[in-house]
Amino acid sequence: MKICLINNLYKPFNRGGAEKVSGTIANGLVKAGHEVFIITTKPRGKKLPADNAKLQIYYLKSYYYNLNKLPKFFRFFWHLWNMFNFVSYFKIKNILQKEKCQAVITNNLMGIGFLTPLAIRSLKIKHLHIAHDIQLIHPSGLIYYGEEGIVDGFFSKIYANMCRALFNSPSAVIFPSRWLKALYTKKHFFSRSKISILPNPVEAAPGQIGERAGFFKFLFLGQVEKHKGVFLLINAFNKIKEKYPEVELLLAGDGSEIGKARRIAKENNNIKFLDWPGDEAADKLLFSNDCLVYPSLVYENCPNAIQRALMAGLPVLAGNFGGIPELLNQNAGILFKPADIDDLAKKMARMVENKNSFKILAQINFNVENYIKKLEEMIKL
Repeated sequence: MKICLINNLYKPFNRGGAEKVSGTIANGLVKAGHEVFIITTKPRGKKLPADNAKLQIYYLKSYYYNLNKLPKFFRFFWHLWNMFNFVSYFKIKNILQKEKCQAVITNNLMGIGFLTPLAIRSLKIKHLHIAHDIQLIHPSGLIYYGEEGIVDGFFSKIYANMCRALFNSPSAVIFPSRWLKALYTKKHFFSRSKISILPNPVEAAPGQIGERAGFFKFLFLGQVEKHKGVFLLINAFNKIKEKYPEVELLLAGDGSEIGKARRIAKENNNIKFLDWPGDEAADKLLFSNDCLVYPSLVYENCPNAIQRALMAGLPVLAGNFGGIPELLNQNAGILFKPADIDDLAKKMARMVENKNSFKILAQINFNVENYIKKLEEMIKL
């Protein structure tokens, strides 16, 4: 079967979990014997990667990769253009007509253009959409804890209504969490689509967690940005440093706030920084630390970092909101009150004191092969 996969970013330009999920799905489809081609965007000023013999990749021009560098005033007009980007509409339609695929799987379309579903419908191709965040409800794609009313504002309602009309009802829509499905249902999206809840697939990291001596090590893995809760984590860790002087925190990642994070942490020698090491090296970190901390300040759907930690058998400490509790409901870690420094510090101390309780943590499997089989079933319906 010939399948098109569309996502706004694709490796090596990937930055977040949704892009990694897209790559995992593409590899899984190829392994299952399908012919796959990709439609994505090329960041301005970046060189294209070497040709991938397994995949045909079409790159569209977009400013999405550098969107956060634009002043807010200009971002407003960019979002209008993204919503009605007729240039991408015709390019995507021409690509699909040329390739003659049986199905299109869309992921994040911010930067690709929200006319993409219309292009797919006009050609009467089976369309599966995977929702990764709230970008069709609010243009930021983010809801900060304590600011839930942002999605009910006047302009947010207008934006959501327009997105709902443009996306209409694809053949099938996949939500990685019940939380995200409930939010979109409340906003009356995808009323005629077949809805499925499937946690994102994860390629198992090679390695095995064994006995470790020495310091207890917390690991943060991801983007060093305000909304990821990095400053919250550093401040909470500083609260326990006197009681637990032999506990370490490793921050593995990069982002626009890396300089500020280093300044806040400079007086604590037990906080170590590591630039983003790449996916393979990042997976190895999961086997050399004692706990993954996911201190996000925004509602998350199905965080890839948490899934990878659970696949490796590593316990997780994360905020109790969004789709996260659905991943940690098998005694796979501890939940803390979101955005609460004191509670996070308290739960970090609990992790240190109960280290041995998690040694028998069973690995949780987010099997790629089973996920691909589900996609195949949806396409054939």
